[in-house]
This record gives sequence, structure tokens and C-alpha cells, in this order.
Amino acid sequence: MSIQCDWPDVLRKINGECWISCKFHDQPSLYGKIKIESITNDGIPRASASEGFEVKYLKTSTLGLRHSETGYTCIFVAPFKIFSEIHKKSVVCLDVTPGELGVSVCAENKLHLWDSNLGILRRNLEGHIGDVYKCRFFPSGIVFVTGGADMQLKIWSAETGQCPVTLRGHTAAVMDICIVDRGRNIVSVSKDGLAKLWDCGQSSCLGDLVDTSVTINCCCLTSLGKEYNLGEPEEPSSEREIGTSGKVLLYGCEDGTVGGVALRSHNSIFHFSLKSAVNCIAVLVYDKFVVGCQNGQIFLFSLHQHSEPLMAWFESNSPLLSVLSYKGEGFFCGRADGSCVYHPFSDSDNAKYVRVQLTGPDYDPVYDIACDGKFIFTACRDSVIRKYELAKVTDALQIYI
Repeated sequence: MSIQCDWPDVLRKINGECWISCKFHDQPSLYGKIKIESITNDGIPRASASEGFEVKYLKTSTLGLRHSETGYTCIFVAPFKIFSEIHKKSVVCLDVTPGELGVSVCAENKLHLWDSNLGILRRNLEGHIGDVYKCRFFPSGIVFVTGGADMQLKIWSAETGQCPVTLRGHTAAVMDICIVDRGRNIVSVSKDGLAKLWDCGQSSCLGDLVDTSVTINCCCLTSLGKEYNLGEPEEPSSEREIGTSGKVLLYGCEDGTVGGVALRSHNSIFHFSLKSAVNCIAVLVYDKFVVGCQNGQIFLFSLHQHSEPLMAWFESNSPLLSVLSYKGEGFFCGRADGSCVYHPFSDSDNAKYVRVQLTGPDYDPVYDIACDGKFIFTACRDSVIRKYELAKVTDALQIYI
């Protein structure tokens, strides 16, 4: 489903109207309207919908809609806050901490550190000589790492704004970064086809985990138990490898390859190919992971059985640009058409027909998604960082699942 991006504003008064649409894959869209018929003495709006849509409930920042013919339900959630002064160009990546810090980069290559509560700019950081594609906080929340077109990774102090560590070794742009354990080691993937394991303390590369001929677009880490035989390294591991035991790097490539490699042994655990470029990947829970593709498909795989997906979604042709797992209960995915949708993962049959959509962008791509435990933040092409209340998402789902 899609809805007029300014629906919270137009549905505040009597006779206020907004459009709503529902589209089935490879079929024309169905359009309807929502109209405010009255407002109670308590200020609660009463709304009607046309063309087979049904308004289940309407509050200040949430709207529940059901399509009668299919039983499909979508809960639309409006932003809690909008930060439009941090950047002036497309926001390409961001990350946040529970300590109310945010870091983000825009298309002007401006790397900004900001207050995630108030949206106030704290620092403008300079050092990269090319576009930055990824920024990630370490678990401490006071250190973060960036990587991009200049083939370098830089580690920054959020407290001082200084960059004491620069990691060099890639021969093409850095596309994604993972933090290992508490951050003594990190992993980066690049357009050069390499996944590198780094020692942050000594600014050195501990080895190549993956060496392929195609661009690696994305990566994530998971920790596995002893029931998984990840093998032993052919040579003794460096004493500088900290927290790599039991860890597996999952990665996705431009040619559709999805692979897994053990951090400690450097052994390849699996690899297989999909029909479209893999743009994003995230661990849902333990040995289950989600893959988002350029052709709009989403897959859920298990490390136990990766030859066939556990689940597959093809709800849109719009490319997946970002995916964020939430507590193993589901995942958020951002697309090139501006939609940012939460897919609940539940044994309940109702979960198949319920989605939560974070609204606001007017068909501008959502490039990145981050969570600080209480709020969801999105990075969008319209230069705006939007902040959503996570409780609005979870509370709404309890009604239907």
C-alpha cells in the first residue's frame, strides 16, 4: 500500500482528504480516498475510505488501513521528528547510539555528528577525499568508523572529532563495514572484491576473508554455537584477532552471489547465487538472515539450509537499498521508491497480511535505516533524517498479530 505523504496534516480537519493505493505485483494500482467525516468532542477524527479500503483506526501519527478484498492490512506511522537542517543534500548513510548521538553523510560528502534527540549539529568532520558510503558506531557509542570512495576506513572520536586511525589496503571503494565484538577488529567489504579483517589498534590488515572478482555490496556478522563446525585456521591465528571465534561474515555481491565465511578459520561456509544484485543483508536471528535485491525481492535464508529460502517476498519491483533487523521479530526495509516497511516475522498467519510503513518521503529513496533502541531513523534522498517512535510500530502490531 501507498499513501499521500502528508496524510497526518490533511486528515486533521473535517472534509480533509488524501489518496491511498494498493498494488499487486505486476498489476495496475488500485486507488481510493480517505476522508474525515467528523471529529468528536475528544478530538478523535472519524474517517471513511473508498474503493474497498477500510479505516481500522486513525490517531495523530498512526493510521490502520485494511483492503477488504485481500485482507491485507497496513499501519502507516508518521515521523515523530523531522531533522531537515543537518544536511542540504541526499543523506546516503547514518547510524545512531542509545546515547543520543547520530552520525550521517550526505551527497555533498559532508560528514556530520549530531544530537539525535534534538537534531542539533555537533561537528562537521573532514578527512575523506572522496564520497563516504558507510558510517558505523562502535559498541561504545563514542567512536565510529567511516569508509568510502577514497578506499580508506577512518576511525573517529565522537568526543573530540579527531581521526587517530586510518586503514588503507583496499584498491577500490569501501562499500560496507562490520564491527567485530567490542571493536578491536572490524571487517570491510569493497568494490575490489575483497573482505578484509582489520586490527584497529595497530592500523593493520590481518588478512583477506573473501577474494572475488566482483563488487561486494554489503555484509553483516552473526555468532554461531558449537553445533556449527567452522573449521580451524591452516596457520595459527594472530593474537591481534579478538572476538572472532564463532563469528561468520555474511556478504552479498553485485552479481547476486551470497556467501558466508568464518572469521577465525577464514573458511568459506557457503556461497550461492541469486538472479539479481544483492544490495543489503542482515541477520534476523542467530542463523537466519535476510537478503534484499536490486529487482525488489527479499529472501529469508537459514545457514542450516541455504539452498532454498525459508521465505521470499516479491511485493514490489523497487530495489531494496537498506534492511534493518529488529530483535529477531522482523525487519525494516527501505526501497528506491521511498517506502520503508516493517515485515513482522511470526508463526501467526496474520503476519503474512500485515505491514507497518514509515511514511514521509515523497517517492525519494530511503538509503539507510538505524535504531537506537527507542527510535528508528531513516536517511533519505530529500536530505531529511526522519525519526519514528518504535513503540508506535510494536503497539500497532499487537492489535493484529
